[in-house]
Amino acid sequence: MRRAAPLLLIALLVAACSTFGEPAAATVDGVEIGNDLIDRDLEAIRSNELYQQSLEGQFGVSLVAEEDDDVNASTAFVAQLLSLRVYVELLEQQLEDDGVDIDDDALLEDVRSGFETQTGNIFDEFDEAYQRDVVHQQAVIQTFEDTVRAEVGSDAEELYERDPDAFAEICVSHALVGVQGGRTPEEAEARAAELRAEIESGDRTFEDVATNDSDDTFAAEGAGDLGCGSQLSLQFDPTFEAAAFGLDEGEVSEPVVTQFGAHLILVTAREIPDLDEVVDPDAVVASAIEQRFRERLIDVLCSGDVSVSRYGTWNTDPCRDLASAVPRVEPPEGPIQPEPEPGIQFEL
Repeated sequence: MRRAAPLLLIALLVAACSTFGEPAAATVDGVEIGNDLIDRDLEAIRSNELYQQSLEGQFGVSLVAEEDDDVNASTAFVAQLLSLRVYVELLEQQLEDDGVDIDDDALLEDVRSGFETQTGNIFDEFDEAYQRDVVHQQAVIQTFEDTVRAEVGSDAEELYERDPDAFAEICVSHALVGVQGGRTPEEAEARAAELRAEIESGDRTFEDVATNDSDDTFAAEGAGDLGCGSQLSLQFDPTFEAAAFGLDEGEVSEPVVTQFGAHLILVTAREIPDLDEVVDPDAVVASAIEQRFRERLIDVLCSGDVSVSRYGTWNTDPCRDLASAVPRVEPPEGPIQPEPEPGIQFEL
């Protein structure tokens, strides 16, 4: 069985997108995702307790709205379902634009085996139409990952010749303007920009700022030093990592915003080791594939023209964090109210 592709999107097995159904729940680059498809998703999920529990665990939200346990599906859960349908539609359109075929049949047994439990196979409890939907959704995602894998390649020597920076090792320091005490990310970013201007003007050194103005008090003791290593060994926040490994030696970054606040990053040393000095070159290849997948995924999802009608709004704010975040459907307040007709009633 193939290795599962990274990110939450890959793990959640829900139906692929379609163009029929009125009114549309969302429109994705001109293709409509109908409310009837969301109804069908909910019907399949709520009729299969193990499947429902699995998705609730992966989504981190309950299918049933706390406000009315007998009638309504929670807005957060439905927003997740619609987000996934949007994601798959965007990926499928990209594959079509690239001239890449999607072979559902090739993944049928792999997908089915992923639903195996101690008491039976959840997949077999779905009706045939929903089984096809589940397989197609996973085939779209797997095909997209396969195109990235082919682009990066699997041979360490070839990757080293083509992209030696994938094997780079750096020594890195930072100064952090944290988001604490009520400070917003925007305020942290603005303050970090002020500190960078002081460094660029020559009024202060990076070491001075990292020692006296950083909210990372532990790193401040060493003038912001975070150590040396490769992407594999340092294991930074993805946004921080992408920025740090994209810097030249001696360069101070623009403010880099993560969940911790706004960072100024300085690479104090950078080198490309000989390939025979790399501890695990195959792991570097795997990391390069995952990083490239993440970059391509975010690029496709953030560049789509998406509008959401009923189940919330399309939030592209996460696209500012180009290393690790994806846009999503932001649910409205309160439970999803069922429509009398047409469609399935939400009697859970």
